[in-house]
Amino acid sequence: MDSRKTDFPVQARGIASAYLAICKCTLAYLVRSIFLLPLAAASALTVALEGVLRYADRLEGCACRNGGGTEQEPGDELLIPSPVLYEAYRLLARHGSNSREWIVALGCQEIDGKNVVTHVYDLKCSISHSTGAEPDYSSLADALRFYENCGVTIAALAHIHPWHGRSVSPSAIDIETHRRWEELYGGRFIGIVFNNSGIFRIFHGGKSVLNPVITGEGVRKIGRDLYELERKDLL
Repeated sequence: MDSRKTDFPVQARGIASAYLAICKCTLAYLVRSIFLLPLAAASALTVALEGVLRYADRLEGCACRNGGGTEQEPGDELLIPSPVLYEAYRLLARHGSNSREWIVALGCQEIDGKNVVTHVYDLKCSISHSTGAEPDYSSLADALRFYENCGVTIAALAHIHPWHGRSVSPSAIDIETHRRWEELYGGRFIGIVFNNSGIFRIFHGGKSVLNPVITGEGVRKIGRDLYELERKDLL
């Protein structure tokens, strides 16, 4: 009996020490949970945001990493005179100023052994709103017949994104659409996207063999494949 009484304080201290250790472990777990879980969530969010930004970079670069843009490997030059670009913008801006996307076709022909864009064909659009446009296919067929009868080949589609800004880029749908056109025309096709500020970007879907070259005055290069019509206010 006396032995048990003597051992009791020792046992109590042992139990108290164990209980204290459990409390410390629990507190440590709670501290880790409170501080680490938000960090883990933030880390996951950061990874997700990085993925989104990488995707945005691909779009902003107009598929440059897949061969998009005008500064590509040397290919067949496609000369685009600045008056043709102004005419395309003039037709597109009539709809862009009303917050609608629109599409025009550009035709080229061979002049003195060079491929030169010489004509802009104002298409009709069956769909036209602030975030998309689709050409009327009978109008597109008329354009193709017109080009064929004139000895001209369709070389590009240009459209407008109806807002102002210092940059403009094609959407993923734009790039995919132009990829199909490039396949149809053996890579001899490009895309041009304007905005209401007269900023435009030349792009392709990764299968173009053309090297666009802008000739003439009134067009200023402001980025890798980004340009500005300097005299748009005169239209």
